[in-house]
Amino acid sequence: MMTVSSTTAKMFPAMITLVLGSTLVLSGCQATKEFIGKRDNGSLEYQQSKKLAPLELPVAQETAPFVPLYPTPNAGGNTLTLQNESGKQYQLPKPQRAVAVSGAE
Repeated sequence: MMTVSSTTAKMFPAMITLVLGSTLVLSGCQATKEFIGKRDNGSLEYQQSKKLAPLELPVAQETAPFVPLYPTPNAGGNTLTLQNESGKQYQLPKPQRAVAVSGAE
């Protein structure tokens, strides 16, 4: 027969409670997602960005020609809604559901 020390016997329920509690809190339950989703993580700040003034170099300095690899077009305002219910975080649009269409006979 194996005996367990009294310290280990007292710590075991506390450890089980800690493990189960942290598993519940850190799991993907809906209550946790709603709480975390309401904080502002800064993912929407890019929408307030402004175009910077071009760099000005000294007049006497020679520069290499600048060829933009990826031009930035003036597309106008954003018409997509890319924020969650609280309006504080970026949220990807839901994917479109692909449904197989059977051929007409």
